[in-house]
Amino acid sequence: MKTLLLFPPQGHFTQPYLSLPSLTAWLKQNGFEDVTQMDLSMLAFDTFLSPERLRRSLESIRARGSFESLNERESLTFSEMESYQARSEIELTAEAVIENIDGAKQVMRNEEEFYDHERYLWAGRTIEQALRLFSAEYAPTKLSSHGFVMRYPIENTGAILEALSDEDENPFIEFYREYVMPGIREQDPDLIGISLTFGSQAIPAFTLAKLIKEWKPDCHITVGGGLLAYVGEKLARRDEIWDVVDSFAMLEGEGPLLGVARAVEDGQEDLTHIANLIWRTPDGEVRFNPHAEPLNIRDLPTPDFEGFPLDKYFSPELMLPLAATRGCYWGKCVFCTLYTVIGPGYRGRSLDETVDDMAKLQALHGARHFYLAIEDLPPNMARALPKKILERGLDVRWWCDARLEHEVFTEEVCRDLYDSGCRRIAFGYESASTRVLEAMCKGIDPDQSMNIIQRVHEAGISVTLYAMVGFPTETREEARQTLQTIVDNQQWIQEVSVRVFYLDESSEIYRRRDEFSITEVYPDPDADLQVYYDFKTDRGMSRREARDMYFEFTSALRSDFPVFQNTNMLYHELKGHYFLYLTKFGGWDQLKSEVLERTTRAPSVSVRDGERLLLRDDLRVLPLAFDRNDLDERLTEVDHRTLRPRFQSDLISDEDRARFDAELEPLEPCPAVLVYDPMTADIRCLSPEAWTLLERCDGSRTMDGVVEVFPQASQGEARACLSEMAGAGLFGPTTIQSPQEVTA
Repeated sequence: MKTLLLFPPQGHFTQPYLSLPSLTAWLKQNGFEDVTQMDLSMLAFDTFLSPERLRRSLESIRARGSFESLNERESLTFSEMESYQARSEIELTAEAVIENIDGAKQVMRNEEEFYDHERYLWAGRTIEQALRLFSAEYAPTKLSSHGFVMRYPIENTGAILEALSDEDENPFIEFYREYVMPGIREQDPDLIGISLTFGSQAIPAFTLAKLIKEWKPDCHITVGGGLLAYVGEKLARRDEIWDVVDSFAMLEGEGPLLGVARAVEDGQEDLTHIANLIWRTPDGEVRFNPHAEPLNIRDLPTPDFEGFPLDKYFSPELMLPLAATRGCYWGKCVFCTLYTVIGPGYRGRSLDETVDDMAKLQALHGARHFYLAIEDLPPNMARALPKKILERGLDVRWWCDARLEHEVFTEEVCRDLYDSGCRRIAFGYESASTRVLEAMCKGIDPDQSMNIIQRVHEAGISVTLYAMVGFPTETREEARQTLQTIVDNQQWIQEVSVRVFYLDESSEIYRRRDEFSITEVYPDPDADLQVYYDFKTDRGMSRREARDMYFEFTSALRSDFPVFQNTNMLYHELKGHYFLYLTKFGGWDQLKSEVLERTTRAPSVSVRDGERLLLRDDLRVLPLAFDRNDLDERLTEVDHRTLRPRFQSDLISDEDRARFDAELEPLEPCPAVLVYDPMTADIRCLSPEAWTLLERCDGSRTMDGVVEVFPQASQGEARACLSEMAGAGLFGPTTIQSPQEVTA
C-alpha cells in the first residue's frame, strides 16, 4: 500500500515542520514502508519566487490596467488607496525583483552571504517585494513569509469551500495542477494524509483535497493537525466537507493515522474501531469515534525527514524541530487551551531518548541547530538535559519555550544551559501586575521573574518574552506597568511578542466568564468555525482601549529594542534567522554590537566641503500624483482600527471596505517621488522638493550649489535632507574641487 503525507502551504520557509516526519517515522516503525512525504509549502514558495512565475504575475497585473490610469485619478477612495499602494511599488520594483529573486534566495541559502547583514537585508526585502508582486495577481489575497489570507473568512465552512474554486483569487489551484498533481498521479497513493496545523493552511489544504478527489475519488484522504483540535468537530457537521475528505484524525495523529492505514490496506470500510477519528460511512452517516489516551511519547521513534527538501529552505544552516515533551506540565493558565485541546495531558521522553534523537538527526543530516518544540521546558529537563548533552559531547545549538520557574533557573542551571548550546529561551511573562498574573493562574511573581530573566541573559542566552494586553479586568495602568517594566529592563530582554487577548471558547476563562467580569460575548452568526470571541467587561479596559494599548506597546518596542528597529524586524518575523544569527555571532551582546547597532549600510560618501554631489545612476524613480507617505499612514490607521484575533483573516472584509469607501475622506493629489535603491532594495517616498535637490546632484555642484535654488531660510533644511540621503548611500563616487574651482 502506498501512503502519501502532505504539508500544504502556508508555513514558514526557514525550516521543516515536525508533523509529517513524526507520522512518517511512526508508520514505518509499524510496518508501512512505502510512505512518501512532501513539504508543499516550501515547494510553493520556491515556485512562486522564481523569475518565470513572477514575470507571469507582472504580465497578468498589467493586463488588468495600467498604473498610469490609477495615478491620473482626481482622488482615491480607501479601496483605491490599497490598490495604489501595491501598484506603485510593483511599477517601481517589479523588473528589479524579477531579475534579482534567484540571487535573493541564494543569499538565504549561502552561509557566507547570509551572515553579511547588508546582503541578508537586501535579500529579505527582495523576497518580501516578490511575495507582494505575486499576491497582487490574486488580490485581495495576500501571501507572505508568515501568513496566507483570502477574502474568504476561514471561520466559515461555506466560505472555505467557495474559495476552493476561485481561480482568480486562489493561487494554489494553479500551483497544485501544474506542480503537484502530476507527481501525485504518478505515485498513485491509496492513502493521503494532509497536515492542517495553521489557519493559513485551511484553504490550501482543502483545495488540494478537492483536486485529489476529482482525480481519484476512491483514494482515502485523512486530515489531521492542531487546527482540527479546535474546529474539527464543527467542520464535520457540514455535509459539504465530506465531498473532499474521508476522515479527520483528531488530537495527536499517530494513533488514528495508523488505524486508517491498516483499514485501507485491509479494504475495511468500517472505521468504528479507530479512536480519535471522525469519518463518514459509505451510506453518508458521520461518526464521531470515542477519544482514547494519547500514545506514550517514549514509544515514538525519532522523526524521519527523508524526502524533505532540506537544502531548499531559506536558511544557510539546517534547523530541525524536535519534540521532547507533549502537553504542558503546568496546565493551569485560565486563558490557555493547548494543554486541554492539543494533546491532551503532559508526557515527556527520557533525557537519553531526547539526546539520542539529536545525535541521530545530526548524524543523518548534519543538523547542528534544533528547536525543541515543547510548550514549556520542564524543571527536571532544565536542570538535567544540559548535563546530558555535555556528557554525550554533542556540538549543538538549541532554543525552546519555558516557564518562569523561580526555583529552577539558578546561575548554575543558566550556565549549564548555555554550555550545552542553548542560545534562546522564550518565556510566558504576560504581565508585570501581580493581580493580573494571579487572575491568570500563572503562578509566578513578576519581581522574581525579572531576576530569572537577568540571570538567563547574563549567562549569554537571548530572552524573548510573551506579553498579553487586554486580559479581562486589566486596567490601562496595569498594562502600562507591564510595558514600563519591560522597557526599564531592556538590557536583559531582547524580544517581546505581544498580542491582544481574545476569548477562546475552549479555555477555562470562557467557562467561568462571570468570575472575570465578562458581561457579553459577541459570536458571529455567519462563523460556524468561530473559536475566538470579542467580548465586553464591566471593569478594566474596553476592547478599543486594549487595541490602542497594543499599538502603544509596539511603538515602544520599535523605539527601544534593536530587533524591532528598521528591517531588523525580519529577525522577529523569521525567528529561525534570528536564532542562526545569535549562534553565529556568539550571543546577543556580540550580535547587537557587531550587527544591529551598526548602520544598515555605511554611507558611500561623506559630504565634505567642496565636494561635488553625484546621484547614483542605478536608482529607479517613479513620479507619483499621490503622496505615498500620507497614503500609507491612512491605511495603517484603518488597519489598526480593525485588529482581529490571530485565528481570523487579517484582511479587511468586503463590508468594512465598502463602509470605509463611503465614510473616509478621499485622498487628494499631492505630488511625490518613489525611489528604489537596487543595492539595498529600499523604497523611499520623497517630496518634490527633496527630489529637486537630488536631481541637481549631477556631479557639477557642491552642496552649496545644490541648495542655492531654495530660499535662504530653507537651505538649512535642504542641507539636512542631502546629508540624510548621503547617509542612505544614494550618492556615487565624487571628486573634490580644487581651491580655485571652489573660489570660482
